[in-house]
Amino acid sequence: MEQKDIRFRKQRDLSLVISDSFTFLQQEAKPLLRMIVIYVLPFIILYAGAQVYFQRNVLSQFDLTDPESLMANMGPFYLNMFMFLFFGLFVQSLLVGTYYSYLEAYIKLGRGNFEFSDISSKFFSNSLLALGANLLFAIIIFFGVMMCILPGLYFANTFSLMLFIFIFEKKGINDAMSRSWKLVNSGWWNTLLLNIIGIIIFYVVSFILSIPALIMGVTNIFSSEITNPADYPNWYWVLSAISSVITTIVFIVPFTFQAFQYFNLAERNDPTTPLTPQE
Repeated sequence: MEQKDIRFRKQRDLSLVISDSFTFLQQEAKPLLRMIVIYVLPFIILYAGAQVYFQRNVLSQFDLTDPESLMANMGPFYLNMFMFLFFGLFVQSLLVGTYYSYLEAYIKLGRGNFEFSDISSKFFSNSLLALGANLLFAIIIFFGVMMCILPGLYFANTFSLMLFIFIFEKKGINDAMSRSWKLVNSGWWNTLLLNIIGIIIFYVVSFILSIPALIMGVTNIFSSEITNPADYPNWYWVLSAISSVITTIVFIVPFTFQAFQYFNLAERNDPTTPLTPQE
């Protein structure tokens, strides 16, 4: 397949956003995988280990037939769950901050015109920006869901481009939120469908990788030997950890959708405004 320099700022329909996203990921698979392995994979593996620990050692402490035991373990459960969720948010922010640093260099410098050493200094700073934006995004969605499911869905979609805008334009979180609001509302339903497709891809991959766990669960229904998740064989937990690593990396698919959608909507709304030195 002939390699080409993909122009991000371009008007695209939904199908072209998706196809160009996968073309970009296919062409850049080797450098992206190398970058993730070097800079992000160790943290993803730690997160997978934390997930296994949470499932194996924390959840197994609950005895649903003993209400007193259930209440006694509720406090430690919420503490462990909060720490696990925060660590997951940190790892996701590290992944997206590193990945968007690569996208930023690709867009501004051009394909093949930069090395990892040229952009590695941005990985951590962009990851911190991503963490702050993700925390704010999670708070907004939480309060939206508390109001009702529909406001949560509306906020999630409307601010879905906030993260990329915050890292790429670097004009502050308030500007990123207002910019995302303006751009997404100019193509709200297409952006929603794009986000849903990204979520579906993520969960399809997760489901395929969880098939061994599903088989284990069905087997245990008819078995009296294993009654506690902590007693599952080691291979089960190894597969769970590998599944967690792969599904975490798959997050870059919807992140790529959002980057292409940002430039698509920006071109439709203000085509004369230069977003990068090249364009």
